[in-house]
Amino acid sequence: MRFVALWLTSFFILHPSLLFSQSFGKNKVQYKDFDWKVIKTRNFEVFYYPSEAKVAKDAARMAERGYARISNVLSHDVREPIPLIVYASHSDFQQTNITLSLVDEGVGGFTELFKSRVVIPFTGSYAEFEHTLVHEIVHAFQFDILYGRGAQNLIGNPFIFQPPLWFSEGMAEYLSAGIDNNTRMWLRDAALGGYLTPIDQLNYVRDIRAYRFGQSLWSYIAGRYGDEKVGEILQKAPRYKSVEKAFKSSLGIDMKALSEDWLEDVRKTYLPQIAEHQRPRDVAKALTDHKNDLSYFNIAPSISPSGDRIAFLSNRSLYSDIYLASVSD
Repeated sequence: MRFVALWLTSFFILHPSLLFSQSFGKNKVQYKDFDWKVIKTRNFEVFYYPSEAKVAKDAARMAERGYARISNVLSHDVREPIPLIVYASHSDFQQTNITLSLVDEGVGGFTELFKSRVVIPFTGSYAEFEHTLVHEIVHAFQFDILYGRGAQNLIGNPFIFQPPLWFSEGMAEYLSAGIDNNTRMWLRDAALGGYLTPIDQLNYVRDIRAYRFGQSLWSYIAGRYGDEKVGEILQKAPRYKSVEKAFKSSLGIDMKALSEDWLEDVRKTYLPQIAEHQRPRDVAKALTDHKNDLSYFNIAPSISPSGDRIAFLSNRSLYSDIYLASVSD
């Protein structure tokens, strides 16, 4: 399951020195020679190598389909064709030199700021691939609206507008997936566990909650005020250089009132459902405990063919890694 999309804007702006963390003139090790080809469509330049030609053609169709919906919702067309770089596997993807940072197992794709290049691997699931692809295309639209092309001039600019993570990632998730079952699970658990996060606190959240709660908030806005308000708010935010002013202008209410309305809607939706379900501990045994291992997440489980072990992603060692657990002990 895709659970992280590397969104590089604020990271690069706040930490420009990390762009050149490797020695000058040196790139990451590449274990393959990629014979790059290109497919040009109306709005994309799809770069691929021969072993993934079929996937590249499918990616071009998915990208144009996603572009049409995003363009309609945001009332915007990107000024130039979007470069789309497709890798045949995650191991190939990790060799990319489009970012000098090392790409770990948890990154499902990213959109690079300077040229709005969308970089994505195919990992075997067309559903997950299309979700990630459209998510990253939304970021290309956001970059074009917020900063335009020629984003090199933004590095180190202390006056540049930077929306909070929930704003950008939540919008990308909403426009690529609506509200999916993964986010419904998070909202149901948060409503029961008491960790639903008001917008003023969500502004400072830098973990997966920014994706899930941000997605829910944009879905609520679109459902109550109309999809066109998503694009209107995005267009106004850089003009006002303020998310709060953009929301007030578009919706006619302040962020505090919006936050209260959204959280009330989440509770009304998911708390009644909880009464109909058994508690997980009544029917199952927890295999992980974030309080004991000091992790922020233990997610994306995959059961072994024999059913006695589970592979999952965790950051208990301070960075994302793959772990193997016994289902019995």
